[in-house]
Amino acid sequence: MIELEVLASGSRGNTALLTLGSSEGGDTLFMLDAGLSPRRTRKALETRGRTHRDIAGVLLTHGDGDHLHGGWAKAIGSWGFKIHTHASHVNRVRASGIAPEYIAEFDREIVFTDTHIETALAPHDTHGTVVYVVRHNDAVVGWATDVGRIDAALASFLRSASPHILGIESNYDREMQAQSGRPPFLIDRITGGWGHLSNNEAMDIVVELDDACELQHVVLLHRSEQCNCPRVIESLWRDRAPHMLDRITIASQHEASGAIAVTMDRCPT
Repeated sequence: MIELEVLASGSRGNTALLTLGSSEGGDTLFMLDAGLSPRRTRKALETRGRTHRDIAGVLLTHGDGDHLHGGWAKAIGSWGFKIHTHASHVNRVRASGIAPEYIAEFDREIVFTDTHIETALAPHDTHGTVVYVVRHNDAVVGWATDVGRIDAALASFLRSASPHILGIESNYDREMQAQSGRPPFLIDRITGGWGHLSNNEAMDIVVELDDACELQHVVLLHRSEQCNCPRVIESLWRDRAPHMLDRITIASQHEASGAIAVTMDRCPT
């Protein structure tokens, strides 16, 4: 079993909990990104009957401050986990103050006893962002946030994964972005293929994946508070993919998503 819960998602901090169950009892708990402060993360764990010692590690997408909070530079020693970091991001993570002994560098995959984590590097600003596919026994979770665009390689990577649960960025509404009054350089950075995914771009890949192998659930991540709105997202899905609306969760900056568990069988090959 895999269980996913997004604690917060947005420009002010991103963290999700990924629980990997075991048939022998007990489980393993990872964080997807560490964009919340150590204090807020500890409080979230305590309300779920957990402690900081339960965290086995962090799967880091990239080193921006909303995905790696500055407070971890001092706190990580008392927590004791490692931050799994793509080789191209190591220097930035070190520059943020994380000591080398708490960085676990990878290039393409991460392997644990019952868990195989495949990765792909997707366009985002200068160094890109890591897209994860976590395979635990027969359950699969995909995770793609701060993705500038879905190119052919990334689409193929996600299709081959056939995830049960997919977390994917749905950052902005095109019209709201155009009318935001933001400087042109910022709009270009966000919408130009190296920044973030629009609602429509997220929907296109989700519908494609669902057509190939039905998704159990989709969590829409990193919603802009200025250039997006849950009502706009819901309206889009209601108009274009109403059959999926009851499988969509819009993650929030301020409230946790609640636990989402893999409960369906894999698609037949």
